[in-house]
Amino acid sequence: MYEIAVTVAVFAAAFLLSVAAAKARELYAEYTEWSTHRRRAKYRVPAYTDMEQRWAVKQNRETLWTEVNARCR
Repeated sequence: MYEIAVTVAVFAAAFLLSVAAAKARELYAEYTEWSTHRRRAKYRVPAYTDMEQRWAVKQNRETLWTEVNARCR
């Protein structure tokens, strides 16, 4: 009877350890995703600001050249 109880306890412990390991992997995956989003958000704002500035410069140059070419004709 004692051996059966020990066997059941060992299987229960193994099951609980496997459940804990699965939960740990799930939590790690969630943390990794959250960390990635946080890091990307940190760099997204300056990148978009830089991109908008470059776009404005490009648009201004195109407008300037269009006006210069129109006046030269």
